[in-house]
Amino acid sequence: MKKSKFAAAAVIALLSAGLPAPHWLPPAASFAVVCEAASHVDETIRPIRLDVHTHYTVDGDDGGDLLRTSVPQVNLVGSAEAAGVMELQKALWKYDADAMDRGQKIREQMLAIAAQDRAERQAAGANFFSAHESLSDVFVRRADTMAVSLMEFHQSYEGGVHGMYGITGRNFDAETGQTLALADVISDREKLAEAVKADLRRRYPKASFMESGSTLMAEMTDQMLRDDVLPWTLDPTGVTFYFNPYLIGSYAEGIYTATVLFDEQPEIFAERYRRAPAAWCMEMRGYVPARVSFADGSRAEVNVTTSDSGLRITKDGVVLNDSGETAGLRPVLVSLPDGRRYLYVDSVDAGDTWETLRVYDLNGAAPLCVPMKQRMTRRADVEEDFAEAERGEPKNDAYADKSFYLMADPENFLMTLLDTATGKAVLCQCRVGADGTPEVIGRPNAQE
Repeated sequence: MKKSKFAAAAVIALLSAGLPAPHWLPPAASFAVVCEAASHVDETIRPIRLDVHTHYTVDGDDGGDLLRTSVPQVNLVGSAEAAGVMELQKALWKYDADAMDRGQKIREQMLAIAAQDRAERQAAGANFFSAHESLSDVFVRRADTMAVSLMEFHQSYEGGVHGMYGITGRNFDAETGQTLALADVISDREKLAEAVKADLRRRYPKASFMESGSTLMAEMTDQMLRDDVLPWTLDPTGVTFYFNPYLIGSYAEGIYTATVLFDEQPEIFAERYRRAPAAWCMEMRGYVPARVSFADGSRAEVNVTTSDSGLRITKDGVVLNDSGETAGLRPVLVSLPDGRRYLYVDSVDAGDTWETLRVYDLNGAAPLCVPMKQRMTRRADVEEDFAEAERGEPKNDAYADKSFYLMADPENFLMTLLDTATGKAVLCQCRVGADGTPEVIGRPNAQE
């Protein structure tokens, strides 16, 4: 297993030969940064690219919308054979087929129920009907040659006072394509349970489960881990567990998360799965915090929510309020081999048609917004003549199909450059630059 010490040796050899250091190593960085990198880092793990497209369907009639549904599809980008993940590709094909089949059955069942609900309300004299919903989306927590982890977000509404929502996780071994069970990843379930409970107590001291004498959280954690029914994702640097509404708190308290990091308690994890890539990108969902460790051994908890002004970025309790509309956000946490870390967020500005990228520097005590040199977006479905399209209404519809380029490798990802001089959208190949913003390194054709 090649650890970060091999990276240090490689850098020393390069500089000794008079050659430049790798792009990710800042000129002022010392070898100590590389040599002291976290022991869980394995540089043989390479990123792979995935694509997620969520297709929305609205069913209705002359009386208005009856049902809104969505089904996400996850695809491998590039050659599965070259990446050594042929079995993973087969697993994702089956994952997509199962999702389409399940989505169609749900749609048929709920459409009949929605029509009946509306008819009963109208017969009772109601003049308003809120369409039923069954919406799903997938956020890529991890995509590399070790593992692929998908955070599935579901929300539904069937005519009650409020809807329901929650998270499930699907985890795959990238080499074999097999779905990972918790027992594959964890070697000591009792220690895991204690670590999960400790993290919940630390992160949520004011939660209802912390009220004097309450044993709900401890009992539910033990039971759900014992029964293997607690949702989880295999993140780049640890495992995160999701406690959906009503499990250990009220609906209003939302989703609680607990994360156990590889470098905190390595003995809890199976040896194969307690390794992390040197560089990684991890998708987040708004209001679902992420706790991670970085290649330099440091750790942080990051959250993206909203405030009165728009975006609200929180790092370890320190808040940055920024502007920007937030519908359909797909924030990406970016970690580089030298320990630098950034947050990429595509937000809709007032009057804009396309979400445009904002980059936040997370290297200091407080998150900072980094000025963009060019107007860029991760949206993959921007019209070539984007300036003409901007004359219309902003595409901030939560029920509209949207396609984003997903980031997996900080050294090689796709962005759409919105060239204000020409009014044209240009596909760009990028890497994370010295200041954290995308640096254009090529112009692949639109078919790549």
